[in-house]
Amino acid sequence: MPSTPLPKEVLPGAILTARGGRLRLGWRLLFFLVVVGVVEMIVTTLLPAGIQYASAALLLGALAGGWAMLALDGRAPGALGFYLRPVAGREAAVGLGLGVVVALVVVLVMAALGGLRWSAQPGTASAWLVGGASSLLFLTLPAAAEEALLRGYPLQALAEAWGPAAALLVTSIAFGAMHLGNPAVTELGLVNIAVAGLLLGVVYLRTGSLWLATGLHLGWNWAHGYLADVPVSGLEVLDAPFYDGVARGPEWLSGGGFGPEGSAIATAVTLAAAAACWWGPWLRPGEAALSTSPLAVTNMRLDGPDTGPRGPEGAIAA
Repeated sequence: MPSTPLPKEVLPGAILTARGGRLRLGWRLLFFLVVVGVVEMIVTTLLPAGIQYASAALLLGALAGGWAMLALDGRAPGALGFYLRPVAGREAAVGLGLGVVVALVVVLVMAALGGLRWSAQPGTASAWLVGGASSLLFLTLPAAAEEALLRGYPLQALAEAWGPAAALLVTSIAFGAMHLGNPAVTELGLVNIAVAGLLLGVVYLRTGSLWLATGLHLGWNWAHGYLADVPVSGLEVLDAPFYDGVARGPEWLSGGGFGPEGSAIATAVTLAAAAACWWGPWLRPGEAALSTSPLAVTNMRLDGPDTGPRGPEGAIAA
């Protein structure tokens, strides 16, 4: 008897690839995570234990995974968002400033409402300045690693295939889930971590720059952990001279042991910042970002969203 040919949708190749022979989104994300895990494991075995070394291993894994997946699409490593251009330092500085401002607004509103106070401690101006610089360096690797892991390849690939809203939702939830094991974590704290992920994702999609997103992440952590001297996501790894932040009042206001990220004030301020960044005219992709042809280019056009023809899984047709 003549055999009936299988529909194209159930052929073995169709399970792996979409039209045009490109790997489907799920497989690309899976392979990305596999590369991240393998590289991280290898690097971890070669380095001593410690937060900085663990962050370095994660960063190298996320970079390797992102670059490998981008290479499959014929894109250069710079398309990940960490392009080596002269503008990178300025973008990181802008992100740092934005993160500090948003974080300090949260802290100041909390203090004005009685949720945060400071007690005096001994210290010197020189010790404060040295501590500020060293703490900034200490927090840089963890911030860059988390940005490369979530706002690097995964956010781009999801935004290209499903659009910015779905990409922001998925990566923000994943960002919150990464902090499930943090000390003193609360339900509101996890929500706020996800909201912070939303802000970080918005900044990336509006600029195409992981330098800017990493600067924002770093500025937020540094402003809370050092400038305000309060816990960051439940962790107290920094200590500024002169003063010590002390939570006061109900947990919904003070954040309790989780720090400002456990406060409802952080929810309101971070959502407002995300909305301002997404709908405001302040953030636009620079020539350096656009020249790398990132996957999420449809969401980063200077003249608004692209409505042109699309190829497999939502990619712009060539």
